[in-house]
Amino acid sequence: MFTNSVVSYPNRGNFGNNRYRGNCTGHIIVDLIETYLPAGGLFVDPAIGGGTSLDVANSMGIRYFCTDLHQGFDLVKDDLAKTVGEQADLVFFHAPYANMVVYSGHMWGKRGEPHEGDLSRMNDEQFVAALQVCLFNISDSVKPGGHYGVLMGNQRRKGQYINWSSLVERLAPDPLVDEIIKIQHNCVSDSTQYQQKKLVRIAHEKLLVFKKRPESDVLTWLHHDHEALRISVTQGIERAIRRILQCASFTSEQLVGLILARAPHYSKSLILKVLKECPYIIYDNGYFRLK
Repeated sequence: MFTNSVVSYPNRGNFGNNRYRGNCTGHIIVDLIETYLPAGGLFVDPAIGGGTSLDVANSMGIRYFCTDLHQGFDLVKDDLAKTVGEQADLVFFHAPYANMVVYSGHMWGKRGEPHEGDLSRMNDEQFVAALQVCLFNISDSVKPGGHYGVLMGNQRRKGQYINWSSLVERLAPDPLVDEIIKIQHNCVSDSTQYQQKKLVRIAHEKLLVFKKRPESDVLTWLHHDHEALRISVTQGIERAIRRILQCASFTSEQLVGLILARAPHYSKSLILKVLKECPYIIYDNGYFRLK
């Protein structure tokens, strides 16, 4: 059971196929189950990979449903709740970290033949879209008040740090209730030498735990997302204007011109509306300045 938000398991335990690249220790799944699965509840893993969660569930004697793309279940296309036959109390999802490790046609399947539903075979844009579809699918498969945990690591590619775990937080349709930082051990990259001498090696993953909202589904999320996007756009304009006004005072025409010159997708009417309603800005002798 989790007792704090940082965990470390130097010994991965006798769970799953330890030769399956990218698999995780079964100990974190044990702790997840002990913390969030109610007595008699159903545990589901739609992407078992090397079978770690399957071994954990069997060892703990719990009710479970475990499957994977290499067993014929495609989380991008197939309805998880319908496949399972009932809603889950807890779902564990260990997604590929984009293309860090390639699975279909490499770890399983016919060599060189990728599966179209394999997230590790997608480009970044496709991966993000498919990942959110998977999260919607998982959320809809969980009972109201139930939980789902997503284990995700980050990636450094060509000098760029890609924060996939933060992306999961933004894409999930339900509220985050816990963030468990898992220290990594025995990574393949540990023995790799890089030309960049001052390199901060990534040595953690995050288990993000979400709680299913009552009566929540993808259409409800779509409605809330539209409203959140509208608010976000307004807030973005307001904060940009406040930063501009730290430098000098401007007329409305000057401010609108500055913003539209660099961000022409905004409308003049929206910018003027923000100017009028922002409580941190005042209009003084033809110029806008910070209050």
